[in-house]
Amino acid sequence: MFKDVLVRMAVTLAFLAASQAGLATQGSTLPTAEALAASEEAQRHIAAAMALAGSDLVNEAKAFCTPTGPRRAALVRRDAGLPPIEDYVVEPTRVFENVYFIGFNDVGAWAIDTSDGLILIDTLNTPDEARDVLVPGLEKMGLDPRQIKYIVIGHGHNDHVGGASYLQETYGARILISGPDWDLALSGARPDRPRPTRDMVVTDGQKLTLGDTTVTLALTPGHTAGPLAMFVPVKHLGRTHTAVIFSGTAIPGRESLAVFTHVFDDFARPLQTETAMGGHPGGLMNTPELLAQLREGYPEGPHPLLIGEEPFDRFLSIVLECASARLAAMQ
Repeated sequence: MFKDVLVRMAVTLAFLAASQAGLATQGSTLPTAEALAASEEAQRHIAAAMALAGSDLVNEAKAFCTPTGPRRAALVRRDAGLPPIEDYVVEPTRVFENVYFIGFNDVGAWAIDTSDGLILIDTLNTPDEARDVLVPGLEKMGLDPRQIKYIVIGHGHNDHVGGASYLQETYGARILISGPDWDLALSGARPDRPRPTRDMVVTDGQKLTLGDTTVTLALTPGHTAGPLAMFVPVKHLGRTHTAVIFSGTAIPGRESLAVFTHVFDDFARPLQTETAMGGHPGGLMNTPELLAQLREGYPEGPHPLLIGEEPFDRFLSIVLECASARLAAMQ
């Protein structure tokens, strides 16, 4: 199972390979295969990635050190000219003992249960979805929506902030968005798409504490001006581990590469992070297949999302080397 999880990670961790939706349309951010092969600097980075791979992460290194990097299923379907899969509500999922996924097959929200209430990450597309999907999903998991104390918006696009106004008005929840993304989150207001009232501003490295839980927030500009990486303590079989939830991130240039190096070195590694997840199932390790597996029953043994600190540490280095190779090929 350990190797299967690593392979899934390589196939789906497209955020750092500059292949998220926000970058796929920007042809200048991706090198050609010929440019990648011809660049001596790119080949040095690829060789470094393969050395880091050892015997257990070879598939991951090969997948990332390509012109596009691994791509999530939605982008592959789009580029193949296939119609998108129709959205549907998935059953609420207990991902860890204190963390739940609620929403659709293509986008969802996270609920973190603490000793003093709930922290939400993202709010679905609309107030109606927050009311009719998110709130009932919380209740189905035995969580009280009246206990929502904070809502962290991963970035300012509508599929993350759309339901925030309803939750803010109904439950008095405080809303946190990065400074660069507040204006984006508030833009495009319509009668059927109200926006929340401007509230708390997230800064890089900020800690949000509620009861027994502290979430560390880091800025990862790329997909928008201020997406967040959210480091969450997750509980499994009496132990606490660290998971990172990324929001629409990508490495389109040298500045963003430096940002991710900072986030990896100053947050992910010191916090002994063991897994990466996202709000779009299939974009990171929380694949639709794995979520379905968790809905069948919470694991009584090793958790399939927790791959371990040392492999995850090497994986981060591989991702940076492959991103550096891609950028070198575009010089």
